[in-house]
Amino acid sequence: ELDELVDEGEPPATNTSRRSFIWLQAIAFLLGLALLIFVINRVGLQPIFDALLRIGFLGFLLLLAISGSRHVFRTIAMSSAVPKEHRRFNFSQAFAARLGGEAISFLTFTGPLLGEATKVALLRKRVPLTYGVPALVVDNLLYNLSVVFFILSGACVMLFTYSLPPVVHYALIAIAGIAALGIMAAGLAAKRRIMLLTWALDQMARLRLSPKVILKRRQHIYHIESKVYDFYKHHPGVFFGMIACNLLGHVASVLEVYVTLRMLGYQPSVAQAYIIESLTKVINFVFAFVPGTIGVYEGGTGVILKSLGFTTAIGVALGLVRKAGTIVWTSIGLLILTWRTLPNAWNRLLDR
Repeated sequence: ELDELVDEGEPPATNTSRRSFIWLQAIAFLLGLALLIFVINRVGLQPIFDALLRIGFLGFLLLLAISGSRHVFRTIAMSSAVPKEHRRFNFSQAFAARLGGEAISFLTFTGPLLGEATKVALLRKRVPLTYGVPALVVDNLLYNLSVVFFILSGACVMLFTYSLPPVVHYALIAIAGIAALGIMAAGLAAKRRIMLLTWALDQMARLRLSPKVILKRRQHIYHIESKVYDFYKHHPGVFFGMIACNLLGHVASVLEVYVTLRMLGYQPSVAQAYIIESLTKVINFVFAFVPGTIGVYEGGTGVILKSLGFTTAIGVALGLVRKAGTIVWTSIGLLILTWRTLPNAWNRLLDR
């Protein structure tokens, strides 16, 4: 199904680029794994095991349910972006498509590009592409804007709450400044209806840098951008409903951090859980090219918690527990993809 979304007969350069991407992904994964081993070796296995044993199986199931609620809110937001008259799917089908797409996003360093294409492929029999693609673009834009706002607010809370070393202080100011500029840039683009993708495509075409496959779809890209800008105008209620769902998803993430720390034997404040979640989103964004953000997420979480007065071991344990929950939901997403793709693969094999 994914192959049908792109033109056949790709040039040899595309295959070479694909092999290069695979090698880069493998190298990034190995470097992240080496970092994880280094961090665990530096902290020590025993403190981490002691922390993980406090959670137990039932505690992990509770955390899994909390992280699952985040997927529920994101699924509701994604479904709402599709016009009601073209929404020929139920919640379970949309939930399955989201888990499938998130599994691809987690396991590859293509980020949302291939992950969102997977969601489109899983729902394309129930939603026409001309409505499904703009809906997913709107969903991602609103979610990413909420993430930027979340990062900005978390950095500000930490700056005004804690007395920090100069390096951390200036790093947070830089993070807050970049986030604020991102929000202002998004507001300016929406106000002036700047077709950023189309403009970039035209500039690349002038320099003869844009592939022909993408140039053929210039009109489609322009059409999608126009629909994205018209979304608020035609669906203001849905627009604010999606924002509410995204904010509830962030609340679920903060709750997950808070409950995990309580299970680990600490008494964190809500502000601390809020700061931890907002800054770990920075790690996820910066190191999105590392498959599963292995190593960098656990090590970064340890650094964040140490800055807040916790131990590095607790930070690594928190990162490992949350990564374990993500792996469970990713495994479910992979099962969904396998269930959807194996029959088609078998039929194609028989045809050949």
